[in-house]
Amino acid sequence: MRDRRVSIFVAAVIAGAMLLAIFGPSATNRITNSRNTSAPDSIATGQSGGEVSAKGTVESSEEVVLSSQITGVVAKVWVSAGDTVENDQLLLEFDTHKIEAQRLQAKASVSVAAARLADLNAGSRAEDIAMAQHTRDRFAATYHEAKDEYESLSRLLAKDAVTAIEVSRAKEKLKIAEAQLKEADAGLKKYRSGTRIDEIRQAGAAYDRAAADEKYIESLAMDYKIHSPITGVIAERYRDKGESVDIETPLFKVINPSLTRIRAELEESEVGKVSLDQRAEVFVDAYPGKIFNGVVVKVFPVVQKKTQKSFDPMASFDINTQEIHIKLHDTSSLKNGMTVTVRFK
Repeated sequence: MRDRRVSIFVAAVIAGAMLLAIFGPSATNRITNSRNTSAPDSIATGQSGGEVSAKGTVESSEEVVLSSQITGVVAKVWVSAGDTVENDQLLLEFDTHKIEAQRLQAKASVSVAAARLADLNAGSRAEDIAMAQHTRDRFAATYHEAKDEYESLSRLLAKDAVTAIEVSRAKEKLKIAEAQLKEADAGLKKYRSGTRIDEIRQAGAAYDRAAADEKYIESLAMDYKIHSPITGVIAERYRDKGESVDIETPLFKVINPSLTRIRAELEESEVGKVSLDQRAEVFVDAYPGKIFNGVVVKVFPVVQKKTQKSFDPMASFDINTQEIHIKLHDTSSLKNGMTVTVRFK
C-alpha cells in the first residue's frame, strides 16, 4: 500500500512538471502582453522616474454654447445633434407673433411722428389761415351777441323788469363767449406768425424717439433666430419644438472637430513640473497600446478645483488642479469627450 502511494505521488509531480513546461511560457506572455497594451503602471501612480502624469479629456479648442437671449417658445428647430453646420446657418426659430405686433406698432409711431414733423416744417397753409379767420369771426359774433344781451338785461334789472337769475345766466354766457374768442384769436395769430421753433424741436425729438424704439424692436427681433457662429458639428441640442425658454437657457453646443486638443488637469502637488513646449504622450483606453504624441501649448497660471469626472469611486473632487492644454500631432481617431491619460516627458 505504501509503495502504491509513493507511485501516485511521483506520477503527480511528473504530470505537474509537464503542464508547466507546456503552458507556462504562453501564460507568462499573455500577462506580459496584457500589461503592454494599456497605459504604463507609472501613469496610474502619477509619477515614476521623474515623469509626471495627469488625467484629461479630448475637446475642441473652438466650442460654443448658444443660449437664448429672450423669453419665448421654440417654433422651429432645423438641426439635430451630430449634424454638420456652416457658419451663420439657421439653427432655431422662436415664435414671433408678439414681437411682430410690437414691430408694426413701432413702425406706425414713426410714421405719425414723421408726418407731424413734416407739417410743422412746412409752415401754415393759406387754407389753414382762412379757416382760423373764419372761426375767429364766428366766435366774435357770438361774443358781441352775448355782450349785448347781458347789457340789455342789466338795464332791465334796474327797472325790475327781469330777475337776477336771468342776468346771471347772461353773464356766464358772456364769459364763455369771451374765452372762445380769445382762443380763436390765439389760433389765428399762430397760423399767421408760423410754427414756433420750439414746437419743431419737440416734434423732431418725438420722431427721434419713435425711430429709436423701432430700431430697438428690429434688433430684438433678430434674437428670435439662432444662427451658428462657427462651422462645425452640433455636439448637443438641449431644446425641442414647443418648449418654453428663459433668457440664458442653453440651446445648442457647437464644436469644431478639426481643432481637437487635450485638456489635462495636473494635481496641485505636481504644479511647476510641466512647462510650455514640453513633450507629452497621451493614452486612450479605446486604443490600447497606441501612443498619441503631442506638445504642451498652454499652462494656466492659476490652480482651481478639479472639474473632470473620474471612474474611480474613491477619487475626490475636493482637490486643486492646474489646467494644461496639449496639441497632438494626430487627432484623426479621437472623439470629443474621450477620457485620456497624459504622461509628460
